Amino acid sequence: MALSQQKPGEGFLIRHLQSSDIPIVAHIAATEYFDSELNSFLCPHRHKYPDHVTRRFTQMIQGRSLDPRNIGFVAADALNPSKPVAYAQFIRLGHDQAAVQLVATQSSVWLTLRRWWFKIHTSVVNFFWPDRSIDPAAMGAFMKSVHHDTHLYWGSPEMKSMNRWHTQSVVVSSFYQRLGLGRRLMDEVLRRAQDEGVVVDLEASEDGEKLYQNLGFQLRGPFSMVLPHAGLMLGGFMMWSPQ
Repeated sequence: MALSQQKPGEGFLIRHLQSSDIPIVAHIAATEYFDSELNSFLCPHRHKYPDHVTRRFTQMIQGRSLDPRNIGFVAADALNPSKPVAYAQFIRLGHDQAAVQLVATQSSVWLTLRRWWFKIHTSVVNFFWPDRSIDPAAMGAFMKSVHHDTHLYWGSPEMKSMNRWHTQSVVVSSFYQRLGLGRRLMDEVLRRAQDEGVVVDLEASEDGEKLYQNLGFQLRGPFSMVLPHAGLMLGGFMMWSPQ
């Protein structure tokens, strides 16, 4: 059956993200974001140093996966379950019973050692072989806007103390988009949030905003970042509340 003839999500499975998946999903993320308006602004030298872009996504995904508060999932063809075509990562914030239990379940001496080794190794690699795809001034402006928006939407005492799930990434390979895989990945965290009675928040792109609205997310406010030749970044900060 052709992909365009399949029902949403038919023929695909959702499983936990594994270490062996990270290079594959990092490549998916780097490919999907490569020529986006934001990445074009941040990484004007990306065509000369494409491997540096992929390395940045690899480090980000791997670093998140080593946090005991993090859970990750991939979508894969049921006939080829070892090759992801989409992924998502979420982090559980707060100190309620569910958060404490998750940390206790996922923490280990081995995970702690791996996390420290990753931090040391990444620092050394980035010091001696910095990411040459980026424009430091553009990255500085972006991080300033991130700091501003984070404080505005998530920095209040109420939000800081709130038990919640935060969506870090949801990325689907272009060839497998519009098959319901993004929705199925989001369902993994929404089910947990419903059972735990906590909210889910995220930062949505313009395209992602439509998916999240269909899932019941409400827009809290827009991004503050203004991109050259593109204007204000569309999408924004969204939140879902359990029924």
